[in-house]
Amino acid sequence: MKRFASLFLSAVMLMTMGVPAAASDSGKNTDQRLAEVTAKVKKTLNIGDEYTTFSGELWENELAPVWELSWSREEDSISVTASEDGKVLDYYLNENGAAAILAGRDRGFPPSFPAVAGEEARKIAEDFLKTVLETPLETASFSENNSGRLNTETTRFNGTVQLNGLPSPFSFSLTVRGSDGKVIRFHRDNPESSVIGKTPSAKPASGKTDAGKLLKDTLALRLEYVLDPDSAAAFLRYLPESADEYFVDAQTGELVNLTKLYQEASKGEGAAAEFTSAGSGNAAPEAAAQDTGGLTQAELDGISKLEGVQAKEALDKKLREISALGLEKYTLASVSYSLDQETGSVSARLSYTRKDASGIWRRHVVCDARTAGLLSVYSSAPYDKEREPSVSESEARKIGEAFLAELWGTEFSAVELYNSSPWSSGQDLSHSFTYAQKENGYFFPENSLRVSVDAADGSISGLDRVWTEDVTFDSPDGILDGDAALDAWFHHYDITLAYGSVPVKLDLSRDPGRPVSSLLEMGYTYFYTLKLAYFLTEPEGVRCSGLDAKTGEPVRRDMGTSGTEISYSDLEGHWAKAQVEALAEYGIGWYGGACRPRDTLTQLDMVALLSSADGYRFDPESGNVDELYRRAYSLGILHPSQRKEDSVLTRGEAVKMLLDCAGYGAAAKLQGIFTCSFTDREDIPVGLLGYAALAQGLGAVTGGSFDAGRTVTRAEAAVMLYNLMRR
Repeated sequence: MKRFASLFLSAVMLMTMGVPAAASDSGKNTDQRLAEVTAKVKKTLNIGDEYTTFSGELWENELAPVWELSWSREEDSISVTASEDGKVLDYYLNENGAAAILAGRDRGFPPSFPAVAGEEARKIAEDFLKTVLETPLETASFSENNSGRLNTETTRFNGTVQLNGLPSPFSFSLTVRGSDGKVIRFHRDNPESSVIGKTPSAKPASGKTDAGKLLKDTLALRLEYVLDPDSAAAFLRYLPESADEYFVDAQTGELVNLTKLYQEASKGEGAAAEFTSAGSGNAAPEAAAQDTGGLTQAELDGISKLEGVQAKEALDKKLREISALGLEKYTLASVSYSLDQETGSVSARLSYTRKDASGIWRRHVVCDARTAGLLSVYSSAPYDKEREPSVSESEARKIGEAFLAELWGTEFSAVELYNSSPWSSGQDLSHSFTYAQKENGYFFPENSLRVSVDAADGSISGLDRVWTEDVTFDSPDGILDGDAALDAWFHHYDITLAYGSVPVKLDLSRDPGRPVSSLLEMGYTYFYTLKLAYFLTEPEGVRCSGLDAKTGEPVRRDMGTSGTEISYSDLEGHWAKAQVEALAEYGIGWYGGACRPRDTLTQLDMVALLSSADGYRFDPESGNVDELYRRAYSLGILHPSQRKEDSVLTRGEAVKMLLDCAGYGAAAKLQGIFTCSFTDREDIPVGLLGYAALAQGLGAVTGGSFDAGRTVTRAEAAVMLYNLMRR
């Protein structure tokens, strides 16, 4: 079940999208059916009689008719998708601004903390699910990894719809409004439209231990060097081989290859789409004219970065001189240039095309725009099931190796063949080979050369190099043997008894009647059914890329963070820890893992903090500062003329930015109407007195003195925002 969920979802989309409408044989009139399903839904969701308009629409297919029901009055509405028996599949409540909240519009700024969140919101979600799920068959299992995702308006939950208390491929999501605790959105997968047959018994006939032995035999590892992303050192890792997905049938005890089942189910469905990548059509950059034409020094500096870049005609001529590329058959279609801002290098991608009876062939060649030095090649060919290769795999390998040795001789002398992909019917007409560096008898595939050879004419159709210089390699002494590594890898998995959606061949002799007969009439040979089975699953929230070859410990894959996750490693013992972490729960704060609470606050820090309260994530390592400031301008945090990213803010300046952003700026600028009880009131500049008074009245700034001219820390700024959100 490692990739089972995604396989299932893609299959369900394929099937449900393709099932056409069909007539019902229930014997009831459509209006009578609508009346019955409406009554059931009203009872389930406790919908009252206050709505003045109602309508129902039917989407009917052979597996499971679905009703779209809508109630409305003035600005309020309810939309429900339900099955024929009244099971609620989708629910959307639009009242008191719920639609604007979900769409992210019309938000007050800065936001307020929700009245309902945390455990209270979860209890509301649990109670709602009990009313819409078919108990006792269906129960909700909340995802602990993603459950209870907060923002300042809603709490969103998701999880799995369990069947007979066991995991299933069906999921749900639910949103609780923070202002009053109402459920405003719900969605669940519909088994009736995606699988046929009844839910199997939850009692297995075969045991977990025996299933584990069979599943373990499907695992395989390879030992390779892996580059440490934080250094130039490479360490040995046991990595899982790419393999098919398996499960063990819980009734028969049979090991089943799920990947092959899906391959059989998809045979003949669709054809390979033609790769249609086109160049940008940009002309080669021209040399800058001697007359600056009023250009600024910054613009002249930018123009100078393209100095020495060759025109497309010159690049095309030099590439055509490389006979191995086979460009004599192709016509140059377009050229695009790309500047690496960090290194100053400029690459050019020349796109070539040729046409024959089978369609359009494309070859894209990337080179250094100054020297025409070859960097990479990739190609595509139209599908032709009758096409046969003229160049064998062994001949192609000799051609590819000779080309690599001539082009990248130093690197090629350090590599060995890592894997090969010979041409096969239905694929692009190429044989492909990958060569990887080898140290101490083990491959280091992160330093690799790849070459593909056109099996029709022997030309180079693909080329790529990935290479890091000066890598140090860890000694292989003390590594685990293969059997011990496989044991450790197997034991990092759980053996899970669960329901899975499995493709089965439709057979009228085994399953007479509808819907099987109707599906066969519509051209389906396979559909999906639920099966009780044992799967290998990783613990929730854990994704491992392999094993440390010396310790045998699983190496967790970096899954990144979601758009609302902020955590800090440097708040222990700090006075503002509770307030800063409370903001972080709602995705408000600074990304990157450190708060640096004692650091002085820069303008950029304040802009990032306030923008995060509007849902904008700014990563200081890779974020776009210009985009961040554009957001700040739109929120009223500051004017473009005020941009000074590295300037250190005083408490008065921080308060002004906060209240301007919150919409109090116009009032704060009024003269002669404000007073406050700060002990240093007489020292507050006239232009800041209104801001100080409002900040005190709103509770954003507390304490005896305002200290307008003192520099402010990052923690103090966060607490000001926290206090304002509690107003």
